[in-house]
Amino acid sequence: MNTDTIIHFKQVWAAYRTDPVLQDIDWHWQQGQQWAILGGNGAGKSAIAQLITDQLRPQRGSIERQAGLDPDKDILHLSFELQRKLIDHDIRYDDSEDRDDAFDVGTTVAQIVLQKNQPNEAFHAIAKQCHIDHILDRGIRFVSTGESRKALLARALFNQPRLLILDNPYEGLDKQSQAELKTLIDQLLRSSLKVLLLIKQTDEIPDSIDHILWLEHGEIQACGEHDDVLAKTEMQQETIAIGDLPPAIERNYSINKEQPLLDLQHVNVSYNDQAILTDINWRLDWGQHCAVAGPNGAGKSTLLSLLSGDNHKAYGQHISLFGNTRGSGESVQELKQKFGIVNTQLQLNHVGRTRVAEVIASGLYDSVGLYQQCTGKDRKIALDWLKVMGLEDIATQFFNRLSFGQQRLAMLARAMVKSPLVLILDEPCIGLDKPHRELILALIDKIAERGDCHILYVSHSANEMPSCINQQLELVPHPEGGYTSAVSKR
Repeated sequence: MNTDTIIHFKQVWAAYRTDPVLQDIDWHWQQGQQWAILGGNGAGKSAIAQLITDQLRPQRGSIERQAGLDPDKDILHLSFELQRKLIDHDIRYDDSEDRDDAFDVGTTVAQIVLQKNQPNEAFHAIAKQCHIDHILDRGIRFVSTGESRKALLARALFNQPRLLILDNPYEGLDKQSQAELKTLIDQLLRSSLKVLLLIKQTDEIPDSIDHILWLEHGEIQACGEHDDVLAKTEMQQETIAIGDLPPAIERNYSINKEQPLLDLQHVNVSYNDQAILTDINWRLDWGQHCAVAGPNGAGKSTLLSLLSGDNHKAYGQHISLFGNTRGSGESVQELKQKFGIVNTQLQLNHVGRTRVAEVIASGLYDSVGLYQQCTGKDRKIALDWLKVMGLEDIATQFFNRLSFGQQRLAMLARAMVKSPLVLILDEPCIGLDKPHRELILALIDKIAERGDCHILYVSHSANEMPSCINQQLELVPHPEGGYTSAVSKR
């Protein structure tokens, strides 16, 4: 082997079972080069990472690694899949029902990073470097998506790998956290640690990256020096057409339109004496579509969970949903009928070998998966929503074999199959390439335009805002701790 080689793919073909994901990949990463792999949803970037880490074996061709570079010990792949596994493990061992305080903090951020090791100077330095030193005692399930991603990066650095693969590292981070991470990645690229970035957007590629491998649909589109490859990407801008929306299914409930959709007055939430939300006052009327803003850790997901029936902290507070005070007799199941939800946690919960059509149809029953095969009317509704997005061809694929971005699109279809009154979109564009982000935004506007669904939209990116938004709820620091509400028109 060439002593300058770090990774060398030689005419590699790979598949997930019988589904091809990579075709004839010839790529050589040599010492002194800084690489990013660029590509849209389903391009094959994650498959490259799985081949490097030996989690996937090539059908044809060969892969060479630097001498002594052990995939099990020396290479780490930081991805949403790792995040899913950690949270799934944490939920499995939750013992809240058996505790006097009915609350299990679960695995703390510090424990995630340390992995049974003892804290030392390196641990505290990395926690500070990744800006998680203030949440070390919080449970990993009770921090924001952005904070959990920073925790996983700290975990990776604490392991001291020789090669670190960062899969869409900026997803789910607010502007300040993105800026901090860009600085950190720049430092890592200038260190002895070898770093490979998997990126969907060209504007996320750091200046210090000098080589790019551009993939689409499992094939190399361009490979070489930074400027040469970017020039070729600018010549190919894909657009995705949106089909007509399927007819809304008939709702088996009625709503008093004389009452606001949502009404929260002086709402407070804290965990273990730690204030999260303080004196929240907010009203959403018919015809309003609201953007919910605030930094990582401000409590946006906590606020949304109060509405959707997933947070017991809603009881005993002035929270009126669709004209009914929370806890006045309406069951959680009856409440959930009225909401469609797209968020990372719900997406990560859909594991195992479940077909995409079944995942989408499960939205009709607010279940994680189906207890019987998806057929008849349910299947037609699921396929109709996939058709809107041009994704009919993935209906029979297994959900866990899709790219994260394709899963995100399927989760939007799942949220819409029951024609919800309110569609909660918590960072819906996470994991999506530019064409699919544009598709999502246009589709949200089309859903709002029909007039029978109201949008609650969370995003850290100002340029990812649907046109229908006419109200903003911003979570801002409260003098007494936690975050409070600042509501304005848009």
